Amino acid sequence: MNAPDSFAAAGRAGRPVAGELLIDAHAHLGHSPDFPIIRSNPDALIASMDRQGIRLTCLSSIQAIHGDAEHGNAPVIEAVRRHPDRFFGYQVFDVGYPAKVEAQLARGRTEGFRGIKVWSYGARPGLPYNHPNYTPVFAHANEHALPVLAHVFGAELDELEGHIKTFPRVRWLLAHIGSARLEDYKRLARDYPSVWVELCLSSCPRGLIEHLVAAGLEDKVVWGSDAVFLDQASQLGRVLFAQIPVAAKRKILGLNAATVLGLSTD
Repeated sequence: MNAPDSFAAAGRAGRPVAGELLIDAHAHLGHSPDFPIIRSNPDALIASMDRQGIRLTCLSSIQAIHGDAEHGNAPVIEAVRRHPDRFFGYQVFDVGYPAKVEAQLARGRTEGFRGIKVWSYGARPGLPYNHPNYTPVFAHANEHALPVLAHVFGAELDELEGHIKTFPRVRWLLAHIGSARLEDYKRLARDYPSVWVELCLSSCPRGLIEHLVAAGLEDKVVWGSDAVFLDQASQLGRVLFAQIPVAAKRKILGLNAATVLGLSTD
């Protein structure tokens, strides 16, 4: 007999998931240059987390990924300072400006960042992940065994694979699986112990989560919402109602993220 699915039951009842570790591994603070975002602030995000039962949300700055890490990281630093038990900070670097990166690397760990977020076209159009400006960032992550959340929409998989081989102490989290080249995402997750894949996507392919679990990747899939671009509730529902075992939901919604982020599951 199958174990009761408390995840789906909570979703159907419209109540928080209780007694489980839920980690949103991919979220943001700030405002988009392309469209308005309502209530993009830490308090509103914590209210959303409490409605869903999310213990921890991992943040990077929208302003920073669009090329102004110098100022954009500050709201994330402040959010983590105010709520260290609810937020995990990813540092973003001005990779288009190597002199700035050197100083930012020196400051990052003292400012409370525990991971790194990269977005290949954020600093300058056409600056791919295999550009040498990224090497000091990934070398720093390797030295300190940090997680790196990487925006990926297909071609970036090729750009990152060399770094994955070169820097094995980095825990790589490849975002937006299902956006393109699904088999390549799966291959990297299978072939490299240091690679996981992350789920957030606005146009969610039906059956993707079931497919990944059936492919034997339940230990390599991590849930993230892409808040505040996307709503945590809708992205969470993809996993709550997926037709997969409860044990797999538990891994995808929190336990796998704890491994990637280097966190205790107590």
